[in-house]
Amino acid sequence: MNKIKANNHYVPQLYLKQWVDSENKVCIYKTLVSHENEKIWRKKSIASIAYQKHLYTQLITGSESDDLEKWLDKNYESPAQAPIYKAVNDKKLSKHDWYVLVRFLACQDVRTPARLLEHLSRQSHKQEQILQDILERIKHDSENDLLLYSGAAEDSCELDKSFPLKVRVERNPNDSEMDRLRVESYIGRATWIHSLKHLLKYSEKVLHQHKWSIIKPARGYSWPTSDNPVIKLNYTDENNYDYGGGWGRERGNIFFPLSPQHAMFVQIGDKPILKGTRLSEALTKQVKKFIVEHAHRSIFSNSYDKEVIKLRPRIIDPNAVKNEEKQIKDWHEQNNKFEKEFF
Repeated sequence: MNKIKANNHYVPQLYLKQWVDSENKVCIYKTLVSHENEKIWRKKSIASIAYQKHLYTQLITGSESDDLEKWLDKNYESPAQAPIYKAVNDKKLSKHDWYVLVRFLACQDVRTPARLLEHLSRQSHKQEQILQDILERIKHDSENDLLLYSGAAEDSCELDKSFPLKVRVERNPNDSEMDRLRVESYIGRATWIHSLKHLLKYSEKVLHQHKWSIIKPARGYSWPTSDNPVIKLNYTDENNYDYGGGWGRERGNIFFPLSPQHAMFVQIGDKPILKGTRLSEALTKQVKKFIVEHAHRSIFSNSYDKEVIKLRPRIIDPNAVKNEEKQIKDWHEQNNKFEKEFF
């Protein structure tokens, strides 16, 4: 039996290596800690950070599978290695290089624990309507080889065998016309992976329509990155902005650090900034603020950056840390139970 890859890196090592220091390690700042005496910065190898055990593993036909991990690597991570190298070394990027980089950005946007939490929260409000829509479609479609759900937002999707769904008829022994059709699902790893694949298969094409640039910080400055590194910004002024932007929202901004000195950038609907443009000191500080604020639980840098501490003071909450650790520990076992039942 082949051994599956259990340590699922939601921020790829080929990406994080742009932030290694002279010791070939990355400096890590945690936004949530259990005690005030915990070190503010730690140094670790890229292999030992930004992963969660069995984040993407699925139980398929009774066996654990790392198919998603392999699919992400084959189609999004590995192809990006050469274009990232060219971008961070100021080499000319071809049209194909940009295509690959945009795909890498899309993948990195949807695969993180922060996006998982967004999915779970959103689905908890939408799942009942999704199932009702499926039920209505089944009623009008006697051939249920493929079920289509035409809903809204990113969860509109083609429901295939990867979506956890049970459909059964509850017979009424006294009156066949009173038989009931019942659909069941659950919210968890399978629905998230289904949504993730749908976004990458159908929605990423929106990102290819934009006019992308590589921007640099002001001289003497550098950018960190995080465990939630793709920033989709709705910006009015320095006191009025949010991170709820979409991939195609007009006038929205998307930032994605590629190294301490390079970031992918687009203002949707505008002409691209000239290649290699260095931002002003004020704009550089703003972008850095966005990167740090948008982090989930970890900020990565190539140095002990004092500004990060000022921009994002740590939360000290031992109970919150304990609860998150338990959720992560229970994640695989709980989802295995559901996947065993639904697949």
